[in-house]
Amino acid sequence: MKLRCEPTFGRLVPVLAPIVSATAAPPASAGSPLAGPAAAITCGDRAAPRDPAAYWNDVQRSRARHPLFGPLKNNIWPCAFWPNQPRERLTHVAGPTPALIVPATGDTATTYQGSQAMHRALTGSRLLTLRGATGHGIHGEYGDARVDAKVNAYLATGTLPATDPTCHA
Repeated sequence: MKLRCEPTFGRLVPVLAPIVSATAAPPASAGSPLAGPAAAITCGDRAAPRDPAAYWNDVQRSRARHPLFGPLKNNIWPCAFWPNQPRERLTHVAGPTPALIVPATGDTATTYQGSQAMHRALTGSRLLTLRGATGHGIHGEYGDARVDAKVNAYLATGTLPATDPTCHA
């Protein structure tokens, strides 16, 4: 897989460098203004394990395959301490929904396998794949004119592509 240095990666360096060198200090600010709403959406969507040992076990399992980001992704999150249970049952998505699913094969936030599973569940959908890309948020952010054109055409007309197109980063 060809890695692409994305503009957002540069912002990670000052955050990760102290962690790697074991000189991490608390952030100067009280946090992101997006963290609260993101946690409310994520934690309100489905219940999370409350036992810290479950997260510790996930961290340990992830180390062999993903030594740096595995422990970060599998660590305990605010949902473990969220004061409320989700208000609704999980929504099970299936059927002939005409959706355009736009994944990158190297996205670590929403895996390509998860996108393929969603495509199988939504039998009326199309999968517009950006192969070889590592970004999250492909349309309008990644800078692939072919993907942007296909998504824009879908948004303008509501017509899905006739096939499942693949573009290469």
